[in-house]
Amino acid sequence: MTRPQSARPESPVERFFLPQPLQLAMPDDAVELDGPEAHHLLHVLRAKVGDRVGLFNGQGDEAIAELISHRKRTAHFRILNRWTTSADTDELILATPLPKGDRARWLVEKATELGVTRIIPLRTARSIVEPGDGKMDKLAQAAIAACKQSGRSRLPRLDPVTTLSEVLLEFTAAPLPKCLLLADPRAERALGEMLGCKVPTTMALIGPEGGFTADEHSAAIAAGANSVRLGPHILRIETAVLAMSAAWASQGLQRQTTNAN
Repeated sequence: MTRPQSARPESPVERFFLPQPLQLAMPDDAVELDGPEAHHLLHVLRAKVGDRVGLFNGQGDEAIAELISHRKRTAHFRILNRWTTSADTDELILATPLPKGDRARWLVEKATELGVTRIIPLRTARSIVEPGDGKMDKLAQAAIAACKQSGRSRLPRLDPVTTLSEVLLEFTAAPLPKCLLLADPRAERALGEMLGCKVPTTMALIGPEGGFTADEHSAAIAAGANSVRLGPHILRIETAVLAMSAAWASQGLQRQTTNAN
């Protein structure tokens, strides 16, 4: 797993999300920042003309830009330098029901920090939370904030709510080598035993509070899932996501270090 650095360490500037192509500007060109990002820049940080910030578009493009003008709700920048980070060679897809309240935001935040590439809110027989548009918008903002904090330049893809059967159908139809993991506290194999497999795509299924039903568990196994144990105890949804994501990220870092040597 390749883990390219996002923000340049020699440029310790505040980073802002601007979802558009970032290109080097001609002398009179400018890009506009608005919405909550502009509010934070102008009214919380109280930036002034001439200040420099980092910009990222969530698709791998990053830039250093200079504030050249602003109004009450918008800021205009000239891009001074830009670069693109390559995509990760491996990806981790999390398919999980969302927990209640702020626990869902915490889940998305930590998964983003750990490099998860895609999050699928899962609908199962025992799911409790069915997020609406407002909830999904807040989760998307949590992913953006986590990218800003962690230096990550690519946003994870946040899917709409999807049924387990749809997820399994997508997995079995995908042509690339892949690994499907099913978190199960009763599994004989530990998670570490399965993360050593070198495949470009790993999908992890995390059950709801109360776990998957027997039929759901059987359907996942029939689709090729490998049951794995995350630890000696039964974990909450967000804890299981953290354990899965951290183990995957650590395994990828080990492979990267081994390949470098």
